[in-house]
Order: sequence, then structure tokens, then C-alpha cells
Amino acid sequence: MKSGRSLSFFSFTFAGILLFLSGTAGGAVPDPLAPADLSSPRATLTSFITHMNAGHEFLQQARMISRGTPGFFAHPQEAAEKGDLARYNFERAVQALDLSEVPHVLRDDVARERALLLKEILDRIGLPSPETIPGGEGWDNESDRKITRWTIPRTELQLHRIDSGEAEGKWLLSPASLDRLEEDYLRIRHLPYLPGSTEGAYLDYILTPGRFFPPKWADYLPGWSTADLYDQTVWQWIGLLLTFLAFLALNIGIWRLFRRISGNMSLFAGNILRILPPVTLSVTSTQAILLVDDTINISGKLCILLIQAFSAVRWFGWAWCAVRVGEVIAELIILSPRVEPESIDASLVRTVSRLVCITAASWILLYGLSQLGLSVFHLLTGLGVVGLAISLAAKPTVENIIGGLTLFADRSVKVGEFCRFGSTAGTVLHIGLRSTKIEALDQTVISIPNAEFSQMQIVNVTRRNRSLMQKTISIRYETTRDQLRWILASIRDVLHAHPKVSADPVPFARFESFGSSSLDILVFAYIRTKKWAEFLAVQEDILFRIGEIVEKSGSGFAFPSTTAYLARDGGLDGEKAAFAAKEVEQWRESGRFPFPDTPMERIAGVLGTVEYPPKS
Repeated sequence: MKSGRSLSFFSFTFAGILLFLSGTAGGAVPDPLAPADLSSPRATLTSFITHMNAGHEFLQQARMISRGTPGFFAHPQEAAEKGDLARYNFERAVQALDLSEVPHVLRDDVARERALLLKEILDRIGLPSPETIPGGEGWDNESDRKITRWTIPRTELQLHRIDSGEAEGKWLLSPASLDRLEEDYLRIRHLPYLPGSTEGAYLDYILTPGRFFPPKWADYLPGWSTADLYDQTVWQWIGLLLTFLAFLALNIGIWRLFRRISGNMSLFAGNILRILPPVTLSVTSTQAILLVDDTINISGKLCILLIQAFSAVRWFGWAWCAVRVGEVIAELIILSPRVEPESIDASLVRTVSRLVCITAASWILLYGLSQLGLSVFHLLTGLGVVGLAISLAAKPTVENIIGGLTLFADRSVKVGEFCRFGSTAGTVLHIGLRSTKIEALDQTVISIPNAEFSQMQIVNVTRRNRSLMQKTISIRYETTRDQLRWILASIRDVLHAHPKVSADPVPFARFESFGSSSLDILVFAYIRTKKWAEFLAVQEDILFRIGEIVEKSGSGFAFPSTTAYLARDGGLDGEKAAFAAKEVEQWRESGRFPFPDTPMERIAGVLGTVEYPPKS
């Protein structure tokens, strides 16, 4: 019984080889663009076995030709042509596998190994005679269309029919069968090969460098280095270790070089240089994948793990690079003469650029994860759930971002401006995405969340063209009405005459109220300065002059306390009080009484009489 199955398998595969090789005389590939016949289970298995046998035969011919010619690296032309034919046949054989559930970055490696594993299993288990396999003449009638799966005898491997998509109607080895090929191979690898088998093809593939056609230098490896050690050869482990060391050395070296030279460069040049580390990370990851997969030819689960790890690092590097490129573009825009580097427009450009780049980096990461086999739909769904949880946990952060955008839109303050908010005042140093930094008057740096800062009453001191002086002067109750009038008129004269006091709106000094312990005079004037220090200096000068006026009038300043007059206290200065009363009486008699408003001729007479800054 066993010999009958072996004979039928041998005749089945040998006939396929003869059919194929008869059309490839002279090394030409028949219909190089035509796909493999996958119209039925019989056609699929015939195509798979025929192409695998032919590919193996061409590969052996190529290796024999290459070994017979001198040289260490390059294959001779004839051997390269045979290698191309081998590659063509292996690609056609792989078409019999349903790789729809295999991640894109792993598809080539999984396809090669699974095709060889399937061939190893069939070379030991065998197939029934072709007549017992569904297919042939009359196939695809109404009864055949009801068949959607067919199991290879003596195995659990199944071919299934594709019902939709580009492969509709084709019979392929199911994804579930692909997943169990390695396990099934371990169970049957002790069995002998049947006649006509491609003996040792799988082991020859996993233990040699390169893909199907090993490089010529592989024939010169020492014997000890080709020993099998945990499903890889010794030289493959050595090559993998050197790859890791080179990967780490390049990235650490570039990072240290960047840190060393970026400190002495301008902001724009430094941002350009910051692109180098992520680009190096991505490029070295790509090269590591090529070394691991194509040159060293690590196989099995280790290969899949390494490709996934380096691919994840590569996509992370490109996402990081997108963020860095966005920073460079933002700084390039800010270099325009129309944008001040420390203006709110520059902060807005940086913030918008950062948001766009973070979004682009997120999409790059999503695309990279989809290439690794994770469903984008599930990722987005998961991110939606995670995003909801994060949004609840990070609600203050979201509010701060919105608050920052509100500050940019309102333009209430910008970098470099002095402002008052709440009980604090200071100079704006930076308006960021999350917070605003302000240097207070004591030169401490205050970081205020944008959500809180945007809701405050912000007084932008820098944007005013004048500074308001508004003071209440408290005079003793013993002051006579004429003394008070003289004090008011004299203060007004000072305000009108002072060169740093703005004439529009008109400054004034008014008797405001009878206080609890004083006669209150309101002094109101705009000082011609935007600088806080200069304003205080001008205000100081005016207050000194008011003090001289009060003293000259014979009155005094009141204070909230009870005054006990002793016998030696003469009270107010009667002589000075008489002087003030006499001058007020002269105003009345001459018709120059400066109440309720100061006449224009009096204002004209005092203009320029106040010296500021005073010389003495």
C-alpha cells in the first residue's frame, strides 16, 4: 500500500516536472507573466509541486555552475540566469498559499519558509493519485461549486476556495493550515523521503546565507561555523550579534555627535541637525532588516521577531523625523521678515506646526502598525476607547491646549510684553501649547496653565501709550475752605505745567469727599510713558511738589488717628493760612477765581514753569 502511494506520488510529480521542463528548454521562462493555475485542488497542488521541483532543480544547477568557476563574490552569468529561473518558479509556487492574514512586512519570509515546509511534508507523506483529487475535465460544474474545502489525505492541511476579492475562485492553502505547517513538519521530519523528492531543500535554505540562491562566499565558510545551534548556524548567530553592535554603535555615535555640536549652532541650524538622529534610526533599522533577512538569512520565529522589532523601530524613527521636520519648517517660516521671532505669530506657527506634526506622526505609526499585521480598524477603535479614557484623565491638558489657542486667537498678550493678571505682574517669556511662562517682578519664572491664564483678567501694560496716575490726597480737617481752594489750584497748576503729564484728557485735582478723618483730594493725570520705572519717577516728582504745596498752604496731611492737642501745639500755621486766604480773595476780586475749572489763561501762564527732571 505504501509503495503504491509512493509510486503514484512519484509519477504525479515526475510528470509535472517533465511538463514544466519541456517548456523551459534553453533557460527561457514560458509565459513569464502568467500566474499559476489555481482553479481546482488538483491544479493548485500540481502547480505547487511542479514549480517547487523545477525551482529546486534550477537552483542546484546554478550552484553547480557557480562552484565550478573561480571567484569569491560574483556568480557567473549562466549561474545567475539559472538562479532567476529558480526564483521565478518559487514565486509561482508561493501563489498556492493564502497569505492574506500574514502581515505585509513578513509576507516574503513567511511565504518562502511555508512553501518549503509544505514541500517537506508532501515529500514524506505523499499524495493520492491525481484522479482522486478534485479537478480535471468537467470540473467547475454545479456540483463542484458546492465544494469549498478539500483536506489533503493523511493530514489536517486544507485547501479552500476564495469567494471574493482579486483571488476569487482560486484554491489556496488556508491560513489555518499555514500556521500549523511548522508544527506538522517537526512531527514528520523523521520520516524518510519518497522517490522524486527535493531532499534537504528546507535545511539547505535555513542554514545558508541569502535567499534561495546563496552568495558565492557561502561555499567558503569554515565547517565549524555551519553547525546547527538553536535552529540557526554558528555563523548566523555571530552575524546577528555584529548587526546589533553596528546598529547600536551608529545610533549612539550619531546622537553623541549631535549633542556635541548642536550647542554652538543657531536655532534653525540646530533644528536641521536634530533631524539626523531619527533619520539614522530609521535607515539603520532598514539596513538591519536587510542584513537579518537577506544576507544572514535568520529563519523561523526568530526572524519574524527581529523583523517586527526593527520594523517597529523604523516606523517610530520616521514618526520622530516627521516631528523634527515640522519644527524645521516652523523655524523657516519664522525667519521671514514679516514674523518677529518672539511675537505671538511665531508662537502660533510653532504651536500649529507641532499639532500638525504630531497628527502626521500618529498616522505614520498607525500605518507602520498596520504593516506589522495590526488592523487599523481595531487600532482606531481601541484608540477611541483609550482616547476617551485619556481625555477624561487628561481633561486639564486638553483645556490648556484650547486655552493656548484662545490666547493665540485673542492676541491679548505676546512674548516680551509686560502684563498684570490677578495680583501678579510680569513679562511674558513663552506662550506654549500647555502653559504660559511669565517672569515676575522679583525675576522668578511663573508657569501658568493656559486654561487658567486665558480666563484671567489680563492687563497688558506694554500696549498702553500712557500711564494713569490716580491718587487720593488726605488733608487735615482744620484746613479752611480758602486754603483748600489754594491747594487745589496749585496742584492743578503743577499738573498743567508738568512736561510729562498729558494734556488730553485734561488732568485734574478735585475735592472728592469729607473722609472719616480728612478732606480728600482726588489727583488724576496721564503720564506720558509706557515704562513702569519712568512712571514711578514722574509720579514721585509730582507727589513731592504736592507735598510742598500742602506745606506752603499752612495745612498738613491727615492720618487715621485721634489727635490730642497739647498747650504747646499751636495747631495750624495762622500766618500761612492768612497768606492762602488773602490770595484766594485776590482771585475773587480780580475775576480769576479758578473754580470750578482752571481758566485757560491761567493754564497758559503756568505752562513750562515746572522743570523736569528737576536740577535741584
